[in-house]
Amino acid sequence: MSGDTNNEQPEKTKLLSIGGTYRLRGELQDGFNIRSYGTGTREDYLLSRLRLDIDLRLSANFHIHAQIQDARTLGLSFSDKDFADANNPYHDPFDINQLYFEYSPAKTVSLKIGRQAISYGDRRVFGPGDWGNTGRYAWDAVRIEINEKSFTSHWLVGRFVLHDPDRWPNASAPGPTAYASYNTIKSLPFLLGVFYVHKYDGRGSTKGEKGAGNLSSHSAGFRIDGQGGRWDYSAMFVGQVGKWGPDDLKAFGLAFSLGYTFAISWKPHLMIQYILGSGDKDPEDGIHGTFDGLFSGADTVLYGWMNLFFWQNLREFRVDLVLTPTETFTFRGEYHYFTLDDAKDAWYYPSRAVRRDTTGSSGRLLGHEVDLTVRKKITGWLEVLSGVCFFLPGEYVKKTGQSPAAKWFFLEATFYF
Repeated sequence: MSGDTNNEQPEKTKLLSIGGTYRLRGELQDGFNIRSYGTGTREDYLLSRLRLDIDLRLSANFHIHAQIQDARTLGLSFSDKDFADANNPYHDPFDINQLYFEYSPAKTVSLKIGRQAISYGDRRVFGPGDWGNTGRYAWDAVRIEINEKSFTSHWLVGRFVLHDPDRWPNASAPGPTAYASYNTIKSLPFLLGVFYVHKYDGRGSTKGEKGAGNLSSHSAGFRIDGQGGRWDYSAMFVGQVGKWGPDDLKAFGLAFSLGYTFAISWKPHLMIQYILGSGDKDPEDGIHGTFDGLFSGADTVLYGWMNLFFWQNLREFRVDLVLTPTETFTFRGEYHYFTLDDAKDAWYYPSRAVRRDTTGSSGRLLGHEVDLTVRKKITGWLEVLSGVCFFLPGEYVKKTGQSPAAKWFFLEATFYF
């Protein structure tokens, strides 16, 4: 018998895959909580979240994915009734967080239908918000992906899910509906993302300056991500027009970063960033100038770890330093300088306006936040993350109410299986 014989067989795809994570996080908040700032109280609590992922592959081009999520709390001062008819960020036991089927009629095309996680534009366009115990966003959506060598194109329509511990399974929100396209061009010296997001809510409940009406916003923009040598950079711009209730919507947002990695021990990565979400300059002119933040994630490194701010009427100047002593250990330090974009508009949390001075006489300086975090990969199945964060109030905060220095500490362990 002559000639070479290749006895290698093509790798078989598993019919059934099961895995997941279990996360425990203890938090101590001093002077603030998820609803308000300047509380004058301190609270500590424990959060737990189990996610069980099940993937059933029926053929090479068709599979079904399910994720069961169990999110619970211990020692939290909030109860379920505090989030009635809203997205409960803490508690939602044993519910369906994802359940979709994905079909690929061609090698470069896939169709995903059902409950799913969506993330685009470094989580600033669509972000799952997974730092929250239940996750900020899960979507009931239809999504088409075209993935060619030189570009990818995503098209979707859907509504986000309300995490309701009194309902099983969770239902999608009655509004708004999102229609979006996110496209990435890969054949350039940098990655270029071009996107469009349409939000529509026809319930007539969107509050404008002189009443309520329907929401119909159009957001279009681009994102650039690149690297040259030891330098890295990114830039994003979004313009918004449409109707915000009875008002005309005219707003914009942008984000810029520039980083450098030093060729020395611990590989220090230094980065400067500037983030802007426009504010409303005149609360009585019939023009809504507040950028609405799209479906941005609102956790960890985006707008400060303490979640005191969001991409609305905000200017953020920041410096980040990341040290990597080993492949399994990372230290991150962040300094944030926050101001309002416009003094007559509000200070916004991720879910609501916190304070407002329509006269504009309280100034614009919100304050300073310092975040220090350490991440350590203990084994292949255990990772530990810890953080110490401080907020020092500025002129605007001091003039509009209670203004303590807020503190936040957390320790988190994530188990992988």
